[in-house]
Amino acid sequence: MARFENIFDKVKSAAGKVADETNRAAKKGKLKLNVVTLSNEKNKHLQAIGLRVYTLIDENSAIDGNVLKEKIKDEINQIERIDQKIKEIEEQIEELQTNSQHVDIDDVTDEDEEDGAVKADDEKDEEPKKE
Repeated sequence: MARFENIFDKVKSAAGKVADETNRAAKKGKLKLNVVTLSNEKNKHLQAIGLRVYTLIDENSAIDGNVLKEKIKDEINQIERIDQKIKEIEEQIEELQTNSQHVDIDDVTDEDEEDGAVKADDEKDEEPKKE
């Protein structure tokens, strides 16, 4: 009976490790999706900057640096905020990858050392039958 409890404990432990690893992978996936979303948001801000630069050139045929800075100040602040958030998320992803455990499934059976055959507890304790 102890053998079955041992097998059950090993299976339970392995299942817990697999569940933890699955949870960790799901968190990494969610964080990576957040990075993609933030990158898309950053690209929209960069496009807005490009549009403002184009508009200034089209209207004035020249760009005044001070006017340009004032026009794109909010976009630049948003891009810096996004870059910082992406950096924080990438650090979280790296931490999850560093703390990731390899799941080893141990052999839950015992081998008879003499012939390499696997025997149940009941068979190991029995005397061979005489004919």
